[in-house]
Amino acid sequence: MPDAGTQTQTPAPSNEPTERLAYNAMTTLADTLERLGIDEADADVAVKNNVIRLINSASAWVETITGRKFGRATYVHRYPSPDAQELVLQQYPIRAVEYVKDVASGVPFDPATYDFTMEGDIGVLYRDEGWPFRGYRYGLANDVKTPSRSLEVKFTAGYILPKDATEEEPSDLPWDIIAIVWGIAEQEFSVLTNGSQGLAAFSVSDVSWTFDKEPRASWMETLGHYTRW
Repeated sequence: MPDAGTQTQTPAPSNEPTERLAYNAMTTLADTLERLGIDEADADVAVKNNVIRLINSASAWVETITGRKFGRATYVHRYPSPDAQELVLQQYPIRAVEYVKDVASGVPFDPATYDFTMEGDIGVLYRDEGWPFRGYRYGLANDVKTPSRSLEVKFTAGYILPKDATEEEPSDLPWDIIAIVWGIAEQEFSVLTNGSQGLAAFSVSDVSWTFDKEPRASWMETLGHYTRW
């Protein structure tokens, strides 16, 4: 037992947030607090938690609108052969290709016959001699008309997100995407602190947004450049 003259000190309350950035968060808590003009050391847990929720929701909204993933990841996808020189991968920019193989035979294509040096930033894998077509025959002429998913590709695509950046590998997520996430966070943090003007409904769990006013035209125009049509 402590001596009668000894006083126990109560530890200072922590202001560490209990929420965590999602795997696809497109900015950091520190950067967003700075953008909001909030000193990170003075911000309480509730403020930090709310900002993290806004970052996560805004990042998910950007991915929903564009129909793609932005963080760097490795994928194994199967594609129909385009019967052409350009195979367009679902995720981009392409960072590396481990293999492309014919699904039926399991034989990989020679890596020296294809590359993504010219249009990898928009997901194009180019092969000078073209990608061989496979498909299903039907009709009286028994023509091959319906393509099969005959190509399997294992590849790495996407950007290094700010939260995943290191000195050796800094973030390369485009600044205009980050600015949109900041803009949404600014707008919705103002709603949370000043009232609900401009927003009819908001849900964090299912990442839904319902605006009394349309999202900024500049956001939608910018996101259009990052959308696979």
